[in-house]
Amino acid sequence: MTTLRTWQQEALRVISNGSKPDHLITATPGAGKTTFALALAARLLEEGSVRRVAVVVPTDSLREQWADAAGRLGLNLMPVSAPEDYEKPGYRGCVVTYAQLATGAGRELLRRTTRVPTLAVLDEIHHAGESRSWGDGLRYAVENAVMRVALTGTPWRRDNQSPIPFVMYDSDGQVLVDYAYEYGTAVADGVCRRIEFHAYDGEARWIDCGVVGQASLGAQLRDEDVSTVLDGVFHPEHAWMPVLLRQADDALTEIRQEIPDAGGLVVAERQWHAQQYAALLREISGTEPTVVVSDDPTAKEAIDRFRRSTSRWIIAVKMVSEGVDIPRLAVGVYASKTRTPLFFRQVVGRFVRTRPSEEFNARLYIPAVPALMEHALQIEQELRHQLDVETGGDGPDGERGSTHEQPLLPTRELVSATEAAFDRAILAGEEVSPTDLVAAQATARQLGIPTQYALNLLPLMRQQAPEAAPVHPPATEVVTPRHRQERMLRAEVETLARKYAFKAKLEPRQVNTELRRAGFPPRAKASISELRGMLNMLARWHGGQ
Repeated sequence: MTTLRTWQQEALRVISNGSKPDHLITATPGAGKTTFALALAARLLEEGSVRRVAVVVPTDSLREQWADAAGRLGLNLMPVSAPEDYEKPGYRGCVVTYAQLATGAGRELLRRTTRVPTLAVLDEIHHAGESRSWGDGLRYAVENAVMRVALTGTPWRRDNQSPIPFVMYDSDGQVLVDYAYEYGTAVADGVCRRIEFHAYDGEARWIDCGVVGQASLGAQLRDEDVSTVLDGVFHPEHAWMPVLLRQADDALTEIRQEIPDAGGLVVAERQWHAQQYAALLREISGTEPTVVVSDDPTAKEAIDRFRRSTSRWIIAVKMVSEGVDIPRLAVGVYASKTRTPLFFRQVVGRFVRTRPSEEFNARLYIPAVPALMEHALQIEQELRHQLDVETGGDGPDGERGSTHEQPLLPTRELVSATEAAFDRAILAGEEVSPTDLVAAQATARQLGIPTQYALNLLPLMRQQAPEAAPVHPPATEVVTPRHRQERMLRAEVETLARKYAFKAKLEPRQVNTELRRAGFPPRAKASISELRGMLNMLARWHGGQ
């Protein structure tokens, strides 16, 4: 077996010193949960405490990865793809998915293997709560195992609709963990990489029943409005995403000066988003991105090729989550509407894996939505607490508002989104304002340090000049230049005029004529107030008012 990390040895001792059959181990992504579980399996097999091992995983790709990892450590486990694989001669056990236990003969076949003493390893156990059939199938299949060890990357709260088998909860619905290895400890131990969260604000506009609506990402909004704003800024033809992708690509270029094979990941909301983002990045970077989607049978091979290559970008839709190990990822763009802490941490986990002799901060670009900001602050406060830095206050208490994806309201039609504007960065529990960032980058250039390390200089800068560099200087208001406002409004009027023309079965020139009759000048000569007037009138026409 490979040499174990300190946390893995401690977790093994916790399980060895206990007498109960069920254990829950949480370890931050990239910390080595697979190696820990396989070391436990090898020890129990050697002692004779168990004679077989059954590993249950959420995806087909993880089924193969677990079997490969076990084989490298001298433990032969069969990835199940046929009924005879559950007890195939020459193997000490098998790897099966939760879905395989939910229907058909899978649960019966795995249950039969537990006639002999069996260790059941339940990877990313929270997936057993995704449906009642998954949870029921798992419970029936491994309830006779002499020991069950559940693994997860982050704790979760009780789901009354889909309770998770073999997991204990406290009175607040939080899972009870036997051993936890959190992100902050992993960074302090050098097991995981530090990550900077760079949040960008922006504003979207829409029409709803003839009324123009608008809101910014950072505002406290109703959930349906948050969803609409995200739809607006994530739209590839609006201004927000192209600006953000260019910022991310510039950051990747900077990191690749020292780490030549550093790569970037965009987590996209929809497949058509991913294809359009690929076109934008092709234009921005001059290179061809890799696009992977869940219903592409070649997606796993594409991820493997990207892992081994030196290409710049991979864009994924519901593909790059648990178990996907691409240690060269250094820059990410979070363009998903999913706002649950579990999914957010899964994405963060793609960037924290380390390689020998590399020291740099990964960077994740996120929309400045309050829910995502809270998740980022909580992760970074875990790190700051571990490093014994003064926190200055408690972290967020639970989730605030709905965190699930919401579709665009049927009466709403998107019109535009502004360019992405840097709002703040989050590092080690500190919020870094635009003023802080500019000062840190200037200091880095003076010292001859790559600006990718600029935020690491902030603690030293504040110690040396606490009065000149307050902890939270007021952020300067981002003012959109007038010519950009006019250009954006002209585009909005053009978009809405075409939509109204289509709805009214008119030619676009006829709509323009009606606007001139209403007293408006040609769009190229219109002022900002006149363009807004056109937009409001078109919205009323479009809404039938």
